[in-house]
Formats: sequence, C-alpha cells, structure tokens
Amino acid sequence: REVVNISAQYRYILKNPHRKLKDYFRQFTLLMILDTVFLVLLLLTSFLWGFDLLDYAIIGILAIAIARCGLYLHLLKRTLRTFLSDPRTTVLSFDESGVEFNKGSSQTIKLGWDNIAVVRVYQESLSFVSGDHTGIVISCAKRYAGEILAWLRANQPTVEIVEN
Repeated sequence: REVVNISAQYRYILKNPHRKLKDYFRQFTLLMILDTVFLVLLLLTSFLWGFDLLDYAIIGILAIAIARCGLYLHLLKRTLRTFLSDPRTTVLSFDESGVEFNKGSSQTIKLGWDNIAVVRVYQESLSFVSGDHTGIVISCAKRYAGEILAWLRANQPTVEIVEN
C-alpha cells in the first residue's frame, strides 16, 4: 500500500521531499463514507420538507464526489493487486551511472543519478524518485535500506537522501 501511495503522491514528493506520506486508501474511503452520509441526510430532509433547486445541485455534487472517490479508490486497489500478483523476481542493481530495476527478463527501468530527485526512506520501503516528472518511482523493501544507503554514501552520487 505504501508504494502505491508513493506513486500516487509523486508530484507532491517532488515539490517537498520531506512531506509526510498520506494514506490515500484510508482518506478516500473516509471521504466516500462521509459524502454518502451527507447525501442520505440531504435526501431524507428533502423528502420531508420538499426539494428545491439548491438541493438538486448539492445532491448532484455529492453524487459526483462519491463516484470520483469510488473510482479513484478502485484504481488504487487495482494497482495494489497488480503489484502483489506479479510473481517475477525483482533485482535492483547500482553502478556509477545509476540504479536499475529488473522485473524478470521483460521489464527493465534505469534511472541515472542525475535524474533521481530524491532517495526517500519511508516506514516500509525505500524509494528512488525520478526528477524529470515522468512519474517513475523505484521502490524496494526497507530491510535493504541499510545496505543501499551505505553504498550511496560510500560512492557519493549527487542525490538527496531523506530519512524519517
């Protein structure tokens, strides 16, 4: 879930690498529940006292908000299922030119050190965030963070490291 949240908040991380990561799964679920409660209350009061033009407008806005939250939540969950259902072995390698992510033999992503805006250590993962606004984020489990950070410090590439 954390890696999906990192990918969803990519632009915010580029603007402020120290920004606290938000749990979009939780936020959109709560927002959808809250909007649904308001919609039901508005419908009940409107049935009791009669509908007017403002009621129709607010009902439409709430219905659109609920639909958008539901759609975005569905997309986040689908992305998470895609990440979790991929059985291919992942290999992360480093050299003087950058970091390379290999997923099986069919997918390879390489980020040069000059294209990495920040290396950020989160609660459960370590992420390399590209600086060219392509949305590429390479993440790995936090259990490897010590080794990776030691390698980064020893080889001193020009990349910002943010640890929480």
